[in-house]
Formats: sequence, C-alpha cells, structure tokens
Amino acid sequence: MSMWTRFIAVACLCTSPLAQAEVSEIIDYTYYQLEESGKTLALKEQLDAATPIERDGRKLHGETRWRLDWRFAASEADDGSCTISDIDIHLDALIYLPELGYDAPAELQAEFNRYAEALQRHQIGHYIIAIQAANKIDVRLTYMEPVANCDTARQQAEAMASQIEQEHRDKELAFDKQTRYGAEQGVSLAEPQAEEAASASSAAAQ
Repeated sequence: MSMWTRFIAVACLCTSPLAQAEVSEIIDYTYYQLEESGKTLALKEQLDAATPIERDGRKLHGETRWRLDWRFAASEADDGSCTISDIDIHLDALIYLPELGYDAPAELQAEFNRYAEALQRHQIGHYIIAIQAANKIDVRLTYMEPVANCDTARQQAEAMASQIEQEHRDKELAFDKQTRYGAEQGVSLAEPQAEEAASASSAAAQ
C-alpha cells in the first residue's frame, strides 16, 4: 500500500462582489507503520522506534504540515488609486499518523486505536488553525482599502498575508503548549517502566 493516501479534497469557493475571492483546501494523510519485529515492546517504544518525525530532539508520533499560497491582482481605478482583486488562496496540508503493520493482540490493538484516534483529533486541531489562516487572509485582502498606487497595494497585501500566516504558525505552537502536545486531549501512553502508574503520570506522547 502506498505511504501516501489522499483522504479528502475540499474546494471551498468564497466569492465576493468586491474582490472575487476564492479559497481552496486539500488535506492528505500519510502513514508510517509499526513493524511486527517490535511487537514485544510497549506501544510507546514501538511508536518511538517507527516514527520518522523528530523536532528539537523529541520524537513525535504525529504531525501536520501545511502550506499557504496566495495570488491576487492589483486593479487601478480612474483616479489612480489601486485595489486588490481576483484573490486566489490555496491551502495544502499533510497529516502524518501511525498505523499497525501487523495483526496485534486485541488489547494492544485497542490501546493503539484509542491513541491513534486522539492523535488524529489533535492533528485536526492544527489543520483547523491553518484553515483559519486561509480564511483570514481571504477576508483581509477582500476588504483591504484602496491605496495610492498599485505597487504599494501589492506590497501591503503581501505583507498582510505573510503576517497572518506567521500569526497562525505561532498559534500552533501555543496550541501544542496549551494541550501539552495533545496529552490534555488523550494523546498519552504509559511509560514502559511505569505502566502501573500510568493513570497518575499522563506523559505527553506525540
């Protein structure tokens, strides 16, 4: 089975009489597999061994990567002023998640399913932040006030879109901090050496 899986493609057309804006969204899922050779290990150890995702020396079990592209035109009026028009914004997102690559015992399968579902919910939270960024750029560009000339209009529009994108990437960092990388949403597993104390330790395990 291919490691790349198209999960859903959504085209959301948001038209405006002012700027003829359009926002499109595509989300893909890709999965890395837990190998049967590690099935005697605790689930967290299997995930740590299998995940290709690492950030700042930390193993991550899931990740959402997204990219925003925007295009627009600058239209000059009879008085020389300029407005932004023909706005086209595209969001492309990719969510990384684990999957079991072997037939696991029922207890392990149930633990994995619970964890994977919580991990997916957390990653969807990241995707929603990306959608918010795309929609905010759409609105802000659509209702941007006319400026003195088109060069200035293009510069202001580009700077505005870039600033909104960065604000939402910062919002993702705050989301991870607030949820402890999803631990507050159920993205947690027992530590291999402390499974009996799992209910008290709730270690973040993304």
